Amino acid sequence: MRTGGRILVVLAALAGLAGCGARPDVRPLPEPAGAQPVSLATPTSGEPSCATGLRFISGYTDAAMGLRVMSVEVVNCGTQPVELNGYPQVKLLDEHWQPLAVEIINGSGGIAVVGGFDDAPQPIVVQPGESAKSAFMWRNTYTSDEPPQVGSHVDIAAAPGGAVQSLLPVSPQRDIHIDLGSTGRMGVRAWYR
Repeated sequence: MRTGGRILVVLAALAGLAGCGARPDVRPLPEPAGAQPVSLATPTSGEPSCATGLRFISGYTDAAMGLRVMSVEVVNCGTQPVELNGYPQVKLLDEHWQPLAVEIINGSGGIAVVGGFDDAPQPIVVQPGESAKSAFMWRNTYTSDEPPQVGSHVDIAAAPGGAVQSLLPVSPQRDIHIDLGSTGRMGVRAWYR
């Protein structure tokens, strides 16, 4: 076949492909009865609620060789001073808000030696607008046939009997991710400044 013939074959093939991309007119499906439009916009409510006078915020997680330490902050967003003396009360929940079978330990519980983590609780007065800190510690070790445990939500209170609320992620772009593997244990540091 000569060059001119090859060009004609290529042009014919391209024309055929262009015809394949043509789409017949398609009528839209009718709307179901009672259908309402849904907004896909992200809510922009600004600051989270402060109904209890306290707000709990997760910090960034430091990870090294399977050891994880997540900082936690409590902010007094109320109008009265708050006294803290002890450990936050914590419950881990999965992505479906179901409780995980996890042992919550005051202090490190032998998970690892981290400076200050096992310091004894001290009374702290948190004035309005001020904050105090705590931390969570766990190992991401996986030695089981069962699926790994991952905490995606945390219920937290400042003290036993305190108002329980959700721990807020450090930013809207970062979810809470407590990847316990199969260890089933997490240490909690006492409140401190």
